[in-house]
Amino acid sequence: MKKGLFFLIFSFLHYPVQGQNRVPVFGSKDDSINYAKQVYQLQEAWRNPQNTRRIDSMSSAHYSWLKDRVIRYRTSYSPSHGFTVYTQKPPPRSVTRLSLYNFKGKTLPDSLLLFENLVELELLNTKIKKIPKKLGRLTNLKKISLFNNRPSGNLRIAGNSRIETLVIRDDEFNKLPRRFHKLKNLKSLDLSRNNLSYFPDISGCKSLRTLLLNDNKISLQKMRGKVQSLEVLTLTSNAITRVPGSIGGFTGLKKLNLSSNQITEIAPEIGRLESLEELMLYKNNITELPGTIYQLKKLKVIDLYHNQIKQFDSAISNWSNMEILYAANNQLYSLPESIGSLRQLRELYVHHNRLSTIPETVGLLDSLRVLRLNDNFLIELTNSLYKLKKLENLDISNNQIRNLPEAVFDFPQLKLLSLQQNPFDASFHTEISKWAEKASQERKVVVHIDCPRESERD
Repeated sequence: MKKGLFFLIFSFLHYPVQGQNRVPVFGSKDDSINYAKQVYQLQEAWRNPQNTRRIDSMSSAHYSWLKDRVIRYRTSYSPSHGFTVYTQKPPPRSVTRLSLYNFKGKTLPDSLLLFENLVELELLNTKIKKIPKKLGRLTNLKKISLFNNRPSGNLRIAGNSRIETLVIRDDEFNKLPRRFHKLKNLKSLDLSRNNLSYFPDISGCKSLRTLLLNDNKISLQKMRGKVQSLEVLTLTSNAITRVPGSIGGFTGLKKLNLSSNQITEIAPEIGRLESLEELMLYKNNITELPGTIYQLKKLKVIDLYHNQIKQFDSAISNWSNMEILYAANNQLYSLPESIGSLRQLRELYVHHNRLSTIPETVGLLDSLRVLRLNDNFLIELTNSLYKLKKLENLDISNNQIRNLPEAVFDFPQLKLLSLQQNPFDASFHTEISKWAEKASQERKVVVHIDCPRESERD
């Protein structure tokens, strides 16, 4: 911890992930002491909760004070569920999951080698400076996790051909290994929440399949180590504004998650990811997709929620394997006719856009089960829509639709139909209510429809 920063754990601020708590960090010792006093007073009040107004007042004042004094929050970890804690009295040698919790030594104890059945080892709040070669004698040990491990220098890694998964978490200290290639059989590397500002050097990690780098500060200006074996790369909640051309070097990728960044531009080299099946770009600032994205013919899922995209290119027809298309909360004013080529599409989300029509070719999407068109500017539905025999969920709420045929209730597999917040007149509202009641009674269809206003009932 940096000099002058103080923290305390407060049980009321439990972070809803197993084995983790969010801990406030203060800028002065006085604030830390004051915080402890307030926590004690609140705990005493909760033990005698006769005066609920006083508790509410104290809680409100406490959280208002926290808002002004807390510099940030850090994560504190406790042993994971199902793990045995290593103590001065060693646990049975038969354990398979072991925690070194608040261990004071700088090197791992030799007694660990007695646990011949050990599969997972986690280090919490420790100062271990090296993952030693001797751990290779534990033939079943496949996973090591380090949470708030704080060596004096960068953590070192010796050669090991057993470990397949390495997890490191420390959102404050950041003393990561410089390279990971000595873990010869490493398949999964999770460096999420480490305050990282750079892409780690994974060159030489020839077996690596999964790299998780979420909740860091990575910008992708420099990407070191192109690993052809890498299949999953996630970089959610970082500082990425541009996806560089170097992304094209990871040609084995099947899943790429770049959600919750500030991306405005994607280099055309992304089209080299010919094996890509899932592309997540949720919550960015993208206004236009590069043409090469439409060349990714193996894509099955693409998430473009919460961007500023105005249109899709007609080359969308290349996504012949697409199963789920998330494009809600954008600025789409039309869909291309070529969308009818997506014959494997099962779910289409284009709600909260600017659509005034949908193309006739939507009726060709004969695999479609979910269609969300709500919160647009639709005046009517295309007749071809009623050809969708597998449709289960249709939402056309909050549009400008004044009339509908009874066929909207006749989809054979229909389970949920949302019609509310459309400007139906009173006479049609009565008619559609009868159709809704019939569908509900005969086929158990759940129909959401507005209750008529009092003036309409008269």
